[in-house]
Amino acid sequence: MHDIKAIRDNAAAFVRGLTRRGMADAQGLTDNLLKKDKALRDLLVRLQGLQARRNDASKLIGQAKAKKDEAGAAALMAEVAGLKDSIQQGEAEQRVLEKDLRDALAVIPNIPAEEVPDGADESANLPVAARVFGKPPGINAPRQHFEIGEALGQMDFERAAKVSGARFVYLKNDLARLERALGAFMLDTHTGTFGYTEVSPPVLVRDEAMFGTGQLPKFEEDLFSTDKER
Repeated sequence: MHDIKAIRDNAAAFVRGLTRRGMADAQGLTDNLLKKDKALRDLLVRLQGLQARRNDASKLIGQAKAKKDEAGAAALMAEVAGLKDSIQQGEAEQRVLEKDLRDALAVIPNIPAEEVPDGADESANLPVAARVFGKPPGINAPRQHFEIGEALGQMDFERAAKVSGARFVYLKNDLARLERALGAFMLDTHTGTFGYTEVSPPVLVRDEAMFGTGQLPKFEEDLFSTDKER
């Protein structure tokens, strides 16, 4: 998720990045974010002032009582009670504004790096020389991978659809072993050669973790939730 402070410090760069992503009203979106940010920051300043006055008034209550100024102490106590209510209302408003800003930031895509070429779609992509290996084999009328897998009897989409729905597949025999071997090869290479630590993470994660990895909110409809209220 984008850092609102970074947007605030260099709004022009943010607008330029979103425009390069193809967003038609990047300026309007950025202005709206900054408006939400200012409202939140103004509220926080006001809350800090109320809290400071409450603290001062609380100290004055003790001083007034020490001077036997019961009327003054009562007035200060009434003020503190009113300040407490105002602070609670402000904190409730703060939570609303924070959520509003967070939700607005969460749906904005990443801006491209400076070295990424501009383009309306994938047709403008440029090949990365470091990732080119060899030459295309020049196969006439190549078959799709799933066609080959099904012809070899090692991919079963029909059975997977009955169990899991569309876009799932059973891998069988040599193809299943190949997938397992590739996973082990990747882990062994990165842990043994490049110093990575192999970790077996929990199967279930909190929403915060999904936000941190960019899965939420964009892919919320594609994820499986254990929350009964969803």
